[in-house]
Amino acid sequence: MKHRLKQFFKVSIALIAILVMVVAFFSWRSYAEVEAALKPIRDRGEPVSLANLRAAAVAEDENAATYLKPIADEVEQVVNEAYPIAYPDDFSWRHGLTEGQIAKLRQIFDAHSHLPNQLALASHCNRLAWPLDFESTPNQLMEQVMQVSQDVRAIARFQVMRTRYLAAIGKPDDAIAVCLEELRLVRLQADTPLLVSWMVNMACRREVLFQLNGLLQTETLTPEMHAEIERELAQQQLANYFTQTLKSERAFGIESFRGFSILAASLTPQLANYIEYMNEQIETSSRPPNEPASTSKVTAVGMTTLLVPAIDSARDAMKHTLATERCLRVLNAIQSRQEPTSSVDLHDLGLPADAIIDPYSGQPLRTQSAQSGWIVYSVGENESDEGGQIEPDSVTNKSADIGVGPPSE
Repeated sequence: MKHRLKQFFKVSIALIAILVMVVAFFSWRSYAEVEAALKPIRDRGEPVSLANLRAAAVAEDENAATYLKPIADEVEQVVNEAYPIAYPDDFSWRHGLTEGQIAKLRQIFDAHSHLPNQLALASHCNRLAWPLDFESTPNQLMEQVMQVSQDVRAIARFQVMRTRYLAAIGKPDDAIAVCLEELRLVRLQADTPLLVSWMVNMACRREVLFQLNGLLQTETLTPEMHAEIERELAQQQLANYFTQTLKSERAFGIESFRGFSILAASLTPQLANYIEYMNEQIETSSRPPNEPASTSKVTAVGMTTLLVPAIDSARDAMKHTLATERCLRVLNAIQSRQEPTSSVDLHDLGLPADAIIDPYSGQPLRTQSAQSGWIVYSVGENESDEGGQIEPDSVTNKSADIGVGPPSE
């Protein structure tokens, strides 16, 4: 009996040893695959860890965060108080705000008169480096980015309120100047890492573009102001910003996978798949937006599948915003003409070739002259021309086409 037990234990130990060696071999091979995938990324100088996301040092007086961070809480308080006044349900660009609403906003803005100066100083900086701790864990960094995104959204809403107030008191040029100031800020904020900050950035951009459309459709602007609008819109390189965001998200994911120390060996193959998937997404983002999507060669597996909807939404947001931005550039060029007509040739507007191209179809954007203004639109994701139906559907909150047009009453 004892002999049999000894034999059993010997066989069991041998089997366990073989199993350990097999697991170790496959873990080593997976680890080698990951390191091989990371090498070209490192060689290109792209981030593969949270520490790599740390921005280069910037002088305090050249960092927009120096001016934005101290006022973030105050801006949010002002927004909570004034937003319902500046954003009434019955607001119309053609009628503006009521005398009562103007009086309330004036009182609020006068009580916080130093805020516009801080925002102006920030908008003239060349860098925005929020004080994020890149030595923290992925979860901790995400919490910091979420807080920054909340501050960014509040600042954008404050600027929108200023825009509406200035337009209501007969200062359209000042209102446009605030929109351009906010566009410079969101351009700086595009460097903030992670997809969550990207989605907030897109929302802020679209809100500013909406305000610009309202002003362009209802106000007469000087040629100099039209030129200022085009100058700023021409600098909004959304596709490039999106690529950089994906690179930061890839580094965040790599660090997150490696944070599961207990499951590191079993998750290593998933990490390799994640890197391969993100590499493909980054490569796709570097192509022209209207280029037909090639068949994906990488299938997301395991935990990577959780990220797929977020990336799809981020890409959709980029294309939607890019289409709106290009439509606004066309509208601005049309409105800047000294003798408006009922028809227009986009190639005669003096815009760069890519500025008049629909990012969905690859064809020129569409225009319609309406009694109350111009409709400039993209055919949208379905690539079907619905005749400039850019008003969102009441059920789906989506529009058939994407673009800008005369503000509704």
